[in-house]
Amino acid sequence: MVTSKRPRPRRSHALGGCSTCRRRHVKCDQKRPVCRTCRALGVKCEGYSDQVLWMRTDSGEEAESTRGTRRYLYSEQSRVSMSTALGSDLISGSIDASLAEVDSRLRDPERSLDGDIVIGPFAVLDFSSAPQKPQELVHEIEPVKSDINFAVEAETMAPEELQEPSPLDSLSHIDDFLHWSDLLSFDLGQTEFAANGALSTPNDLSFDMSHEMGLPVDLNHTNELQTFTTQYAPAELISTDIDALKDAPCLLRHFQDIVIPHIMAIPCRQKSPWKILNVPAAVVTYSDSTFLGTERISHAKLANLYGLLACSAIHLVLNPAAISTKPPGYWWKVATQAYLQAKDHMQTSLHSETQGLKKAKYKDQLMAAFILIQYTIMSGQQQHARCFMIDAERLLRLRGLSKTRISKKARLLHHVYTWLRIVGESTFVLHDYNLSPSSFEALGSRFQSRSSPSSEMGSTEPNPRLDDFLRLETQNSDSDLNIDEPKDQASGLYDIHLQDSRSYPETLYKQIYGITETWLSLVSQTTRLANVLEIFRIAREAGQTMNLEAWETLQRRSTRLENMICSFSLGRTRAGILELHADSKSHGHMVEALNAALVIFFYRRIRQTHPAALQGHVDSVITALQACSATLTQDDPTGPGTAWPLFIAGCEAMSTARREAIMIMLDRASSICGFAAFGTARNIITEVWCKQDEHLTANRGESMPSWVDTVKQGQIWPLFC
Repeated sequence: MVTSKRPRPRRSHALGGCSTCRRRHVKCDQKRPVCRTCRALGVKCEGYSDQVLWMRTDSGEEAESTRGTRRYLYSEQSRVSMSTALGSDLISGSIDASLAEVDSRLRDPERSLDGDIVIGPFAVLDFSSAPQKPQELVHEIEPVKSDINFAVEAETMAPEELQEPSPLDSLSHIDDFLHWSDLLSFDLGQTEFAANGALSTPNDLSFDMSHEMGLPVDLNHTNELQTFTTQYAPAELISTDIDALKDAPCLLRHFQDIVIPHIMAIPCRQKSPWKILNVPAAVVTYSDSTFLGTERISHAKLANLYGLLACSAIHLVLNPAAISTKPPGYWWKVATQAYLQAKDHMQTSLHSETQGLKKAKYKDQLMAAFILIQYTIMSGQQQHARCFMIDAERLLRLRGLSKTRISKKARLLHHVYTWLRIVGESTFVLHDYNLSPSSFEALGSRFQSRSSPSSEMGSTEPNPRLDDFLRLETQNSDSDLNIDEPKDQASGLYDIHLQDSRSYPETLYKQIYGITETWLSLVSQTTRLANVLEIFRIAREAGQTMNLEAWETLQRRSTRLENMICSFSLGRTRAGILELHADSKSHGHMVEALNAALVIFFYRRIRQTHPAALQGHVDSVITALQACSATLTQDDPTGPGTAWPLFIAGCEAMSTARREAIMIMLDRASSICGFAAFGTARNIITEVWCKQDEHLTANRGESMPSWVDTVKQGQIWPLFC
């Protein structure tokens, strides 16, 4: 008979006991000056040893004489040298490049299993030779994507197994914002800066809110991102005598009647998601927090309310045609105060309302994130908009796509996110396109011929990984580019970035934005392919070995995508896009401009075509936008629509007449709403024209400067969604 032994109870150990008890190995109650254990046993209590402190105190010399202090083992100069040495031995670029290097060596079948895998000063424990792991499984696991900038820790986890997004981890794994230099650079002033709350509020709207929101920003670019909003003194940014709720009734009315028509991507009179979801939720939250006195209002609802008030107030500041009895300076204070409160409530919601008993509704959190994105777009804080966008995606993947049933309102919000993200990513070219040789080789291996079932399209499981538009899912048939074939329901619901260009019958983009899902998917496909091709171009210029099969695969996909875009632009426009809304001529003209701008966008990002060959498409955009503007009367609340086609076409305009027409439309659109996007477009377009004129004067054989080069040099992210 097997007898079970009772496990011995674990002894609790207390640190800081007297010397006598520690020598006798008995528990000490640490009473001073003599412990009770020694007093009860009648032995001499030998007292307590010196305490070890990590920093000196101001308790005087007597206290210092009885307390030990931990001293630095190395001088400041030695620590700086150590940080420099660590950084020099690592792979240049992002942390993912080092991780991809480790992963590539782990999966190298010709490497020796006896040697260590060492990257710089770090060594990696290798389990590949362990007998309990079959060798064939090593080849079935898909290699880590070396071209990613986002979190990879959730790649193999189911959505329900993921941790909830918190203000400390919701974006902290985005490698697009984290490099080895950020970890290893030694700076004694960093902790003092982080601890000083006053340093987080500079004189303009471009202050770094990563410490306050728990959302990292692009450390390489955000300090140089430009804002085009009015600047005020720091004392005016945080005003204690301003209460946004006092002006809530008029601000809510102004948002519904004036702001919503201005922020619509296409001028149309259909009900927008802002009016269907955000406004009613904000009205209920306002009544609950004021005259109804409802307790326990979720922070997500309050974030939506204050974010909506901030958008309405900033519109009164930026819009010169706005009618108000109060000066713009007052509304600036209201907007800033409301935005700060919305941001704080959003931070608290992500931290404490994502799961548990106090869990906020998923739709409330997503609405709050979108209204904050809209505020940053309107006010010109593009770097902050990217933070909120990525955090919204993480929230969507953790709480939205993991649901067994996605409601129509949730789908509506998912469509809003898709528009914001895809159109926003189309003009984001600030990625780190430089990869190490091993990482570039791993990227090229993904485009080789594969016959495994895992490479086929149609996976119905949502991908929990965050997406940076540097991944491109391809296969031999390129079935994801068959725009005339329908998607199944699972693919239609979970393909939030429209990586699959096939149509989904139950899409809501026509009802929300008046455009087809195919147009957005083609923009997404073009952006992804352009980013991957840019990686290959930079690697080729650096002399890295090119994978010929991968390059041929990308070229075939480029040709197929070109055919899809050109046929879509011609066929869809002439076959009845203008009849999509027969009662709205302005809507049809804007769709026509978007289709022509898509063709320009492809030839600029993929083919890098000379602007002279694109002037016909530029004329099509100008003509369509002029017709759209002509249909909008002076007192029409709708318009001016998105600045995306105007920017894409304007940067390619060569003749004086075309450039003058572009400037006239930019000035008119800016006078209607005053949004920062039109000022951003004007500045970039003007700079591009100057560089192009200088290039033509010099008559060089080099490539013509484009907006891609300009925004890279200026570290700008033009955002037109």
